[in-house]
Amino acid sequence: MKKIFKSIEFYCAIGILICFSILHYGQIRVENVVLRHGNAEKQTTLPISQNMDAGEWFNVRFSISNPLNIPYDLNIIPDDCAESLTVNGFAFSLSDYSDKCNFNKGFWIPDSVTFPHRVGNRTSYEILLMNKGGIAGINIFPKVDSILLFLLKFMIALLVGVIVILVAKRLRLNTFLIACILAGVLLRFAMFYAMPYNQFSMDVEGHLAYIQYIIDNHSIPSAKDCWSCYHPPVYYASVIPSFMVSGLIDYNSCSGAQAFSLVLSIILLVCGLFLLKEFVSGVPLEIASVLWTVWPLLLLVAPRIGNDQLFYTLHVLCVVAGFNYIKNGNGKHLAAAVVCAALAVWTKSTGYVTLGLVMLFAVFGFVKTNQLHRPTKTEIAGWILLALVFVSLVVIKIFSNGELVANINSLHSSLKVENEAKNFLYFDMKSFLTEPYANGWVDGQGREYFFNYAFKSSLFGEWKLVDTAVGRTLASLISLSLLGLIVFAIRGWWKTRMNIYHWVLFIQGILFFVALGFLRYKYSYACSADFRYILPVLLSFLPYVGLGVYREEYTLKWKVLGFITVSIFAVCSVMLMSFIFVT
Repeated sequence: MKKIFKSIEFYCAIGILICFSILHYGQIRVENVVLRHGNAEKQTTLPISQNMDAGEWFNVRFSISNPLNIPYDLNIIPDDCAESLTVNGFAFSLSDYSDKCNFNKGFWIPDSVTFPHRVGNRTSYEILLMNKGGIAGINIFPKVDSILLFLLKFMIALLVGVIVILVAKRLRLNTFLIACILAGVLLRFAMFYAMPYNQFSMDVEGHLAYIQYIIDNHSIPSAKDCWSCYHPPVYYASVIPSFMVSGLIDYNSCSGAQAFSLVLSIILLVCGLFLLKEFVSGVPLEIASVLWTVWPLLLLVAPRIGNDQLFYTLHVLCVVAGFNYIKNGNGKHLAAAVVCAALAVWTKSTGYVTLGLVMLFAVFGFVKTNQLHRPTKTEIAGWILLALVFVSLVVIKIFSNGELVANINSLHSSLKVENEAKNFLYFDMKSFLTEPYANGWVDGQGREYFFNYAFKSSLFGEWKLVDTAVGRTLASLISLSLLGLIVFAIRGWWKTRMNIYHWVLFIQGILFFVALGFLRYKYSYACSADFRYILPVLLSFLPYVGLGVYREEYTLKWKVLGFITVSIFAVCSVMLMSFIFVT
C-alpha cells in the first residue's frame, strides 16, 4: 500500500477524479425530454427515433441545466424538419435557418439567440418538427465556450497521458516514443471532446440499437432485429458497462460508448509503437512512430462508436503475443494470441485474417524454437484452443444462412460500381490528386477503382472532413505525400533482408488487401473498398517507410526528400485535425 501512495500514478488518478468531479458538476445537461405526438405525451431520452407517417407533426420539450451559467450554442439535428423553437415561452420561427431540415449535421442556434430569454441555470425549450417520411426524431448537442471547462478537459487528457507514459517506461520505450504517446493521447482526447457521437460515423444508430437490445433483453439479437445486428456480438457486449455507467452519472450514454473507443484507441497507440520497436530502431523507428501517432484515419476513428476499434486492438494484441511466442517459445503467448484472434473473429469478420496469422505464429514458433518433438503443456493448450475456435467457426458457418454482410441488399443502389478487371488494376492518379476526399456516390472521382478508394479512405475514411479551401489543400497535400510514402516503403522493403518476423508482416499485408479486394468483388459497392476495415495493415507498411527514408548508406538528397515527405504528411494531418476541433 505504501508503494501505491508514493506512486505518481496514484496522484494522477486523484487529479483526474478531481477534474472530472468539477467537470461533472459544471456540465450542461439536456434533461426532462418529452415527446408529444398527436394527443399523446411520453418521457424519453435523446436521441429520439420514432416511426411516423410522412407529413406528421410532433413536438419535443426539454430543459437544459447550466449550473455555471456558461455560454453555449445548440446543435439541433432534426429528422426531418424543425419549424419553430420556444425558449422559456418565447417562440420564434426557424424559417431563416437553411439547415433546419439537415438530418446529417443539423443547424446551430447561437448563444446570442437564446441568452436574452434564459433565466437562472435552467432553461425550458420546445421544438416543433415535421416528419417527411420514415423515422422521425431529433438529437441535441450543447456546445460550451468556457476556458475553465477547456482547462479541466486538458488536465484530464494530460494526466491520462502521464499515466500511460509511466506504463510505457516500464515497457522500456525510449524518450521519443514516450513523446509520441503523450502527443497521441492529447490528439485522441481532442477528437473525443470535439466529435459528437454521430459525426464521421457509419451506421451509428444501428450500433446503438444493438447495444440497447442486449441491455433490454439480456440476449444477442438476430440479424434482422436491427440494421447492424448481423455483426458478431463481442464488441456490443463489451461496451455495455461503459454505456450504462455514463447514464448512471448523468452523462449521455453515447459519450460512454465513445469513451470506451477512446480507451481502446490509446491501447492501440501504445501497442502499435511497441510493435514497431520490434522491427526498426533509430531514425526509421522515429519516422514510423510519428506516422502511426498522427495518421489521420487513426485519429478520426478514436472516439467512433462501432466494432472497428475493438477489432484493431485485438488484432494488434494478437500480433504482439504471436511475435513473443516466436521469440521465446512460451506457450502462454500462443494461447493469448489464440484468445485475441477468437475475440477478433467474434468482433468483426475481418478477424479471419487475425486467425490466419495465428496459424503462422503457431507453426513458425513451434519450428523456430526447436519444440517439434517436445511441446510444452501451454503450447498443447494453445493448439487445442486454436482447434476449438476453428471447429466452432465451421459449425456456425454450417448452420448459418446469412451473407457476410447481411444488410447488403439494403444499401443504396447509387453506391454500386463496376466489377471488371480494370476496376481492380487501374489507378487513377489524376482524380486521386485533384479530389481531396473519397466520394462513394459519384463516378469520375476515383470510387470506380479499388486502389483509388482504398488509398484515399486510408487517410480520411468515407468522409468529407473540412470542406474549405484550406481544408481541401491540406487533404490534397496529404494525398500527394502518401504516394511518396508508398515509394519509400517499396524501397525500404526491397532493401530489407527478410527474416521470419518481416515475412509475417508481409503476409499480413497481403491477407488484408486480399480480404478487402474479395469484399469489393463479392459486393460491388464503393464502400466495400473502405480501408477502415483493414486499418492494422499500416503496421505492415510504416516500418518500411522508415527504412526507405533513412539508412546510413543512403545519399543526403534521398534522406532530405524522405524527411520532407514525412513532415508534410504529419504536419498537414495535425493541421487538418485541428480545423475539425474548431469547426
